[in-house]
Amino acid sequence: MRLLLLISLLAATGDPRLAQGEKLLAAKDCEGLQQLFAPATPARTERNLEAALLLARGAATCRPQDSVLAFALTERALALAPDHTEIRTAHAESLIAVDERSAAAKLLDEVLQGPARTTARAHLVRAQLADLESESALVVKLAQPLVKDPQYGPAARELLSRHQAALESHSQARESLAREEQSAAERTARAREAARGPPEDLGRTGPRSGTEAWSARGTVQSGGQRTFKTRSLQAGSTYVFHATGACTGPSKPKRKGGLPPTVDLFGQDFRVRIGTLDPLPLKVGLQPEQNALIFRAPENNPQIFLEDRTTIRPGGPRCTISDVAVRVP
Repeated sequence: MRLLLLISLLAATGDPRLAQGEKLLAAKDCEGLQQLFAPATPARTERNLEAALLLARGAATCRPQDSVLAFALTERALALAPDHTEIRTAHAESLIAVDERSAAAKLLDEVLQGPARTTARAHLVRAQLADLESESALVVKLAQPLVKDPQYGPAARELLSRHQAALESHSQARESLAREEQSAAERTARAREAARGPPEDLGRTGPRSGTEAWSARGTVQSGGQRTFKTRSLQAGSTYVFHATGACTGPSKPKRKGGLPPTVDLFGQDFRVRIGTLDPLPLKVGLQPEQNALIFRAPENNPQIFLEDRTTIRPGGPRCTISDVAVRVP
């Protein structure tokens, strides 16, 4: 009855396509909805907020089954209402669904410049995108204001809980790594003094020992790969490659007696290749593993290629390489 009243009201607004579109949406005929609001020929500028909102609803309905069709629907909706916050947020969701994450981030960051009362959903979608990219600090920043929101609060609290724990774990790992590096530097200094030999070139002319020469924010997850372009690295100089390898097990019920399920990390095979050098293995663990690999740069600013060669198996752990950096030994 409500659908019939809505269709009758839309029919009275002057655009007969709206009433027809509601029928198509009720029937989950997304292809028909796309064809109904296809651009006119010859092309002309058209603005129709009601149609754009209808297309955005259609995209949300179709996205689980056909992300490409959902993308086409929100792309057309954006052409009909290019400045509307809800439409832009819906199109960002379509971009994420087709793995266009950079474009989605750019669009959402523009939306978030608007008034806070109109961008709550955009905050949540941007936080979910940051979650996919393992950007814990950004997730916490975006999710925190939503914890009391009646609609988006539950999802925001779940994101906040996971990434606050991740930030604490990463902080502890960095502190531990810094202590290890300091201890190693002190041992090296004592050995040099005892040998009374000349210091290495880096000790006199290069950056100070322990300083960061380059770092990146990106991550590599199970089954993935990524190439990083470095800066400030000189051919022939010695550096230390650092990365954190952490894994989580699949969500499974506890075993009898309240014990958590065991997680088998056997066969995890993450590698790093620096320029033309041979690939080196990277450690991962349920407790974050700190990798520190010494290398001599084969060229200026060599590319760093990270990849996971592990055979993915159902119910296996999910691992992430993060905190990628190059430091002076």
